[in-house]
Amino acid sequence: MSDSILIAPAEMREADAAINRYSTGEELPLEQRTDVTVDELEKLSLPFPAELYNGRVVFKMPNFAHAIIQNNIGKKIGNYLDEHPIGLVGGDANFRLWPERDRESRAPDISFILKERLPKNLFRFLPMAPDLAVEILSPDDSFMRVMEKVDEYLRLGVKIVWVVIASTREVLVCTAKGKYSVRDKLTAPELLPGFELPVQDIFTGIEMSAEEEATP
Repeated sequence: MSDSILIAPAEMREADAAINRYSTGEELPLEQRTDVTVDELEKLSLPFPAELYNGRVVFKMPNFAHAIIQNNIGKKIGNYLDEHPIGLVGGDANFRLWPERDRESRAPDISFILKERLPKNLFRFLPMAPDLAVEILSPDDSFMRVMEKVDEYLRLGVKIVWVVIASTREVLVCTAKGKYSVRDKLTAPELLPGFELPVQDIFTGIEMSAEEEATP
């Protein structure tokens, strides 16, 4: 199973204009502001993922290896859900994790929500925590910052967080009970009964680039 999203040039121009409309007059450019609200971010409909940290927009700029890993995991979970339609999986969806804080949002690289918890309107930033969140650690990511994000997820109701570490070909599984590394087979019996994902399958397609990077 595979999903693709096409963005028309006109839509991209409209989003670019929305980002830059603050660059003249008394308003600051969007990326320099510290008072952006979740409602405002949602209305911008940006053609690339972004999160909101204390009113500041932080754009997620994944590299191609990141995108391949994201697609590999999403496809495996999607194939499982084709046979076991117990929920929905998506990528880079924004969540209003703090209903009382209007300047904070988070967008996991991949999220899964059980069918019985799905809200009626999926066309808005969801005012809830997903059941499963996946974060892919990029080379320029701070591990400690990612783990702070993981702890936020778990405190706010996410049952399982997978942190994918490409440099060591492993997945850090995080739950309220603890954290542990997996290098063989990834499972989640509490959420996805019978689901199995060999960890090395997550990195299919990036082996060549890794070999070239290691070549002196």
